[in-house]
Amino acid sequence: MKNETLIAIRSFVIASGATAAATFVGVFGVYIGASAAEMGWLQSSSNSLSNSGQLIWGRISDRFGRRAPFIIAGSVASAILWLIMAFIRTPVTLIIAYALLSLFSAMIAVNWYSFIADNISTSSRGHFLSRINNLASIGTIISVSVMIFLFSSDVTSDIIIPFGAASAAYIVSTILAFRLKEKKFQTRITANFMKTLRSLKKNRSFYKYFVATNVQSLFWSMAWPMFPITIVSVMHFSLRIVATLTVVSLVSSIVSQIFMGRVVDKFNRIPLIFANRVMLCLIPVMYALFFSFNEFIILEVYSGFVGAIQSTVMTSYLMDVVPTEHKGEYMSILNGFNGGIYFAGAIIGGYLLTFFLTIYPLREALFAGYMIVFVGRFASSLLFLRLEEVGDKGDRKSWPLYSILMRMRQPGAPSGGNLRPK
Repeated sequence: MKNETLIAIRSFVIASGATAAATFVGVFGVYIGASAAEMGWLQSSSNSLSNSGQLIWGRISDRFGRRAPFIIAGSVASAILWLIMAFIRTPVTLIIAYALLSLFSAMIAVNWYSFIADNISTSSRGHFLSRINNLASIGTIISVSVMIFLFSSDVTSDIIIPFGAASAAYIVSTILAFRLKEKKFQTRITANFMKTLRSLKKNRSFYKYFVATNVQSLFWSMAWPMFPITIVSVMHFSLRIVATLTVVSLVSSIVSQIFMGRVVDKFNRIPLIFANRVMLCLIPVMYALFFSFNEFIILEVYSGFVGAIQSTVMTSYLMDVVPTEHKGEYMSILNGFNGGIYFAGAIIGGYLLTFFLTIYPLREALFAGYMIVFVGRFASSLLFLRLEEVGDKGDRKSWPLYSILMRMRQPGAPSGGNLRPK
């Protein structure tokens, strides 16, 4: 079987299993009694390790000269961890297991897309990745849609369905990875990483984007512990409703991206980037003010739409401001810093909500937390007005490998989950 076929099959399987299961991790944490502070740790540790881990694993595998062994090892570990998580009933244990899962997800992600880059020609890589991404999205939608009919009303027994599916998906991934055909390559670490880090400021366009993104990421991640608490403790949504909301958001995102790709190439991207960041600010406001299932359907349609703008315009701009000679290292630095910022933001958000709970009832405490997140997100959005348009529609470049490694979180995922397994 050709590598291209194996890649497509694995992408569909992982999306149907692990990506779908990640939707339910946040709400499961709340269901088993996680506090606001513990939800902060759950979200922060997973983000920190999944983003920063890519920097570490990428350099290790580059020195080793092979990708498949890391994909196999990560898949086996992930299969075991997903199965263990299905039987966890204490928040602290879930935090530890999810953090470990995030570390192995980072190992798989960086080697998986590096393998694609090594084995798919540059001339066809963008089209190929577009097709497997669409295939993966379809897999997630089908899987979550089926789960809607499989869930009952007992969360502790229902959770075996998505988490068991994720474990099975990684077992299949392991088998497929053994069939991958790759050749050992020479070490690719030729640039001086510390020198690149010190010279980062010299690239004005990238540095402005780097600063704006990291400042907003702090307020961005502060809301993550609050989302699943709102879904479970305020709205009392079941896993079936969470699955329904997820499908709505995914469909909205896919449909929106079809149109947004054309818009990005025709207009100056800076106003669109700023508008997108402001639109994203409204998501925590919606979580604070919406009280019904129908309103949350509207929220997920809106979330999918603005998420599609984000993934299209932000990726397009980022790929233009990353210098060609340092694209791998610059993206590693951005991922690494984002991981640290996400860790701090989610922790702050969790303890901020804990503080408000000592003063207000749950609904009012969440409202106060969401308002602080909104103000912070809006104020930091102004930093994106400092960005400079680069290139034009005739000479913009696209490197799908690194846009995928960036793995921007779906803005309004109803569980508040943020790990996107690979």
